[in-house]
Amino acid sequence: MTTPRLPLPRWLQRAWRAGRLAPELISAWAQWIEALLIPTLAVALAWFLLPQDPLQTRELFPWVWFAPTLVALRYGVSPGLLSCVPLIASWYLAEQSGRLPASFGLEYFFGGGLLVLICGEFSDIWRDRNLRLEESNVYLAERLSRITKRHLLLNLSHDRLEHEMLTRPSSLRDALVHLRGVATTGEPGQAMPGAERLLQLLAQYVNVEAATLYTLVARGDQHTLGHAVAQLGEPLPLQPEDELLRLALQQQQLAHIASQELSLNRQTDQLVVAPLVAGSGRPLAVLAVTRMPFFALNVEHLQMMSVILSYYADTVHNGPAVTAIQQRLPGMPPQFAEELACMQGLQARTGMGSQILVMRFEGEQGRAIPAEFLRVKRGLDVYWQTTSRGHPVVAVLMPLASPAAMAGFTQRIEQWLEQRFQGSPDTLGVRLLPIDFAHQDPVDALARLLAG
Repeated sequence: MTTPRLPLPRWLQRAWRAGRLAPELISAWAQWIEALLIPTLAVALAWFLLPQDPLQTRELFPWVWFAPTLVALRYGVSPGLLSCVPLIASWYLAEQSGRLPASFGLEYFFGGGLLVLICGEFSDIWRDRNLRLEESNVYLAERLSRITKRHLLLNLSHDRLEHEMLTRPSSLRDALVHLRGVATTGEPGQAMPGAERLLQLLAQYVNVEAATLYTLVARGDQHTLGHAVAQLGEPLPLQPEDELLRLALQQQQLAHIASQELSLNRQTDQLVVAPLVAGSGRPLAVLAVTRMPFFALNVEHLQMMSVILSYYADTVHNGPAVTAIQQRLPGMPPQFAEELACMQGLQARTGMGSQILVMRFEGEQGRAIPAEFLRVKRGLDVYWQTTSRGHPVVAVLMPLASPAAMAGFTQRIEQWLEQRFQGSPDTLGVRLLPIDFAHQDPVDALARLLAG
């Protein structure tokens, strides 16, 4: 017969959670307070338990050094060194009160300080690596989100719009390209550029009859309803306490009146409330649909609405950086400019480098080689085919690639040229020009290479 376990008190359960003992986010001033508080408590405990030997010099192991070691492992070298101050103060008090043995030497502090330095350096290195991995995962998640949305958009629009071309002269893809141009170019004085065109697109393809697009105001981790930037038909105003709005912002996805998460007593005047969430996870605005036909309120139409809004949110979110790049290099495709802007941001925030390989084809087979090369391109890289002074040029953007990855990629290209065209880059007239984000601005470097 097993003895039943007594449940812990609730206050002890809350205090014992891992998130409270070691929270992921902590302010800078709290780190320094902990760096002094933890070893101070350890020293006070040592004076209470061993008043005749508070530094534990006669013990087999000086357990008081666990406090600065833990601080160094948690916060790094500088807080770890600061946490040694209470131990130095304890040594001074013990020496003044005659509680140190005659054999006490400075090796006690030398060994403990060396241990703290090693643990702090270990912490700094792995926290930096963890930050790089987190930024890399965030970028890959954003890119996967964008690719998924584009594929879903094509899947939803291709079969459905093919038989509607007789009554609708333009496809959804053409409309989105036009919408992207409007949103990227921007309209002065407008919080969400191209918002009117977005509502017209929803009216044409999702049968929205009355809707309003509102901005969102960020307040910490929460978002509140802002002002209306565009309106279609005669919709009812969206109230800040609307139940659909709360559900949509909480889940960061489209919510409608048939959602199972809604209560029976629905406090809403809207049929659909959909947040415009960019690939980074940041909500930019919210769409409130007051009226649409009953037959249009189905899964297919709601999915298409979500994809169109996400596509527009990504365009607005990355619009300024993409516009600046395309103004410098007018022929650059939007997808290449978007990835280049993302990589520039990662380089500025975390120092995570990327690479661009510019391939200029000046030989007799200058047309055949790039055509063959683009058939065997890698999946993660982004390609831009253009011309410079009459010669074909292919720019390959390699996200999150190191100089070693660039060297390996260049070597594989040389081997491929030798196997496929029986020549080296020099004999075939292929110039390989690498651009390292860590040493030069990629936009300026691309502009110089394409101009020369």
